Amino acid sequence: MNDTIAGVLAIVLLFVGLPLVILKARDRVVRAQRDHRNRPETQAATRQAYEQRIIRPDWEYVERHLGRPVPQALRDLYADRVLVTSRDVQYSTAHSISTFEALDEHGIMDSTAWLGVKAVAFATTDMGDPVYLRSGSSEADSVHITYHDGGDTEIFAESVAKMLEVLRQRKRA
Repeated sequence: MNDTIAGVLAIVLLFVGLPLVILKARDRVVRAQRDHRNRPETQAATRQAYEQRIIRPDWEYVERHLGRPVPQALRDLYADRVLVTSRDVQYSTAHSISTFEALDEHGIMDSTAWLGVKAVAFATTDMGDPVYLRSGSSEADSVHITYHDGGDTEIFAESVAKMLEVLRQRKRA
């Protein structure tokens, strides 16, 4: 009888106790990694590195990818370091710009892959929707947005110049 109880306890420990110990250890490792990534100083360093990419656009690459000259208003936007590194800029009652995007090969390739069309995404809304210019020599400088939750695309702004004008007015207010 004692051997039977000892055998049952050994089986319970093997099939219940061991997995619990493994899961608990795994949970501690994952929590430690998450806590390290979410430290304020880690987040600040990550954002600072990203802002360095934002303020150094690769205009030659952007122009090649766009297939036409880069609109001067887009150059002006990225020349305004305070505005382009700002976050959560209210654009309209329906949209706010969460962040501006780095205009380099990595950033453009990421947005092109997500959109499925050749474009230059230069901002993201608070809802995570890309704001972009369509590529192509015959494309206008109208700014588009594609909603990630339905894939609908619409005109976000008549032009980059009009968008910049609104952003500057909102930033001053």
